[in-house]
Amino acid sequence: MSDEQRYEWRSHRRSSWGPVRLVRRADAIEATVGDATVTLDLTDRRTAAERQANPFRDAYDDGVPVTLNGERVATITTEGKRSGLGRRQRLAVTGDQRFVLPGMQLTHRGLPKLLTLRSEAGVLVASRRWASPLNMAVVEWSFVREHDLVPPRVAGGTRPEHVALWFAVKEEVTL
Repeated sequence: MSDEQRYEWRSHRRSSWGPVRLVRRADAIEATVGDATVTLDLTDRRTAAERQANPFRDAYDDGVPVTLNGERVATITTEGKRSGLGRRQRLAVTGDQRFVLPGMQLTHRGLPKLLTLRSEAGVLVASRRWASPLNMAVVEWSFVREHDLVPPRVAGGTRPEHVALWFAVKEEVTL
């Protein structure tokens, strides 16, 4: 992974689970909530010929490694194909049982930009449906703010590493 930092932001310090610190690098996204730092390794491991033949391939098709405080704990992969901006795409989270809860998956769609992290126990972290247009407007047209204004909905008892995972994936899927 590269150390070339593209940008960094901190936000949601008044939330019960906050604050969050997010660092975007050339080939990685690092999100920190509390003592938990989750990193997505977005390095494209394909050959140059494969990249040239399919330049718009989704990183999740090959699996994105997830590390928690430097230790690899999971892999996120695509669970089916998405067609169109309004359709949902499911991402399966598999790996170490200390991190991955049974049935853990992410669901996202492009318009409006919504992301949900859930397990068999229910929804852990989710975008607020009513806030999505507001967050999109703030990110696109604000000269002062480069990230969401309204924090996600976080279920009680959700661990900080899962909130950090949600923020890291949200940063990747909304770019």
